[in-house]
Amino acid sequence: MKALSNIQQALTKLGLDAWLLLDFRGNNSIAHEIVEMPSTMHCTRRWAVLIPAKGRVQTLVHAIEDFTLAHLDANHTIYAGHAGWQNGLQSFINAHPNIAIEYSPMNAIPTASKVDAGTVELLRGMHAEIHSSADLLQMIAAVWSDEQLHENLEFTAPTLGTIMQETFQEIRSTILNKGFANEYTIQQFVMKRFKDCGLKTYSEPIIARDINAASPHYAPSKDQSSEFGPDTVVLIDMWACPQHGNGTYSDITWMCHTGNAMDHEETSIFTAIIQARNAGISLFEEQFNQKKSVRGCDIDDAVRTVIRNAGYGDYFVHRTGHSITTETHGSGANMDNYETEDTRIVIPMTSCSIEPGIYIPGKVGMRTEIDMVFMKDGTPIVSGLAPQQEMIYLG
Repeated sequence: MKALSNIQQALTKLGLDAWLLLDFRGNNSIAHEIVEMPSTMHCTRRWAVLIPAKGRVQTLVHAIEDFTLAHLDANHTIYAGHAGWQNGLQSFINAHPNIAIEYSPMNAIPTASKVDAGTVELLRGMHAEIHSSADLLQMIAAVWSDEQLHENLEFTAPTLGTIMQETFQEIRSTILNKGFANEYTIQQFVMKRFKDCGLKTYSEPIIARDINAASPHYAPSKDQSSEFGPDTVVLIDMWACPQHGNGTYSDITWMCHTGNAMDHEETSIFTAIIQARNAGISLFEEQFNQKKSVRGCDIDDAVRTVIRNAGYGDYFVHRTGHSITTETHGSGANMDNYETEDTRIVIPMTSCSIEPGIYIPGKVGMRTEIDMVFMKDGTPIVSGLAPQQEMIYLG
């Protein structure tokens, strides 16, 4: 069981009786993660784990798969038919009516919405008082350890920043020598530097020239990439974590220009994304100084307002940022009031990105991305490189 004592402390803090984890054939990835389900486990029947704020963990497993949760130190109950399943759940609810499950009202936070509507109806029919586990999950799965914080600030983030600067130089020297550079070749340069420096990533970085960067998740590949020469806007988005251990990710995006000057539209777009990102940073800092909390949706609103006021609102088509943990997109609060309505408060010892972008189809895309890290007292800092304020010219 992952961090049982931490879970019980969090349940007490949130005023909940228990966390009820429910799964059928792997439809609740959160439940599998929390109970540390072996990846080879054969699960074809419904199972449940009740983690009370106080007391011993309880499980409910099917008779033909009574081994499913045997790795847990818990009181195990075996059921067979659907009546046994419902009776088992009812006994859980009778003792712990105030529960958290993977449910989000109006599906506002889909990453925390794993339990089907029928099961929600069933539990409510048993007089359960249902709460979303979104806040609980953030407290358990998104909070960094002291070791992770130190490694990220002292190694991962600065190393990623160094590789970003090296990538600018690689682009410059390649164009000087050949007259052009290739997105895929530059991407592979970054991957080699990751390996050399002790970093890894689950997918290769984005190197995208102007028109390709207009697609936010475009990435070059061996079979599809573009060449670019002087006087081109280039987007570089890279994310990585330490090769060894349980380190957290850093995730940054910078822009460069292979010439000496941008045109009017490019300058306007770049100025808008920089000012928007800075508005997000400032809101975090101002709220901390006033001892006020910040919700993910608040940051998205502040950033999006700047881009909207600059006339590019229709071209900012994704959330402002995402939680960062040992996964690039973690289980904490996202900076989002656009794709979803994330009302979760950003809490200490977590991290998130701020990454506004403007994407003009058929023309150009630009994005700036920094990582915010929140210290034990809630102090917001930008990890790694200082935020990009000016375009990097390579001409």
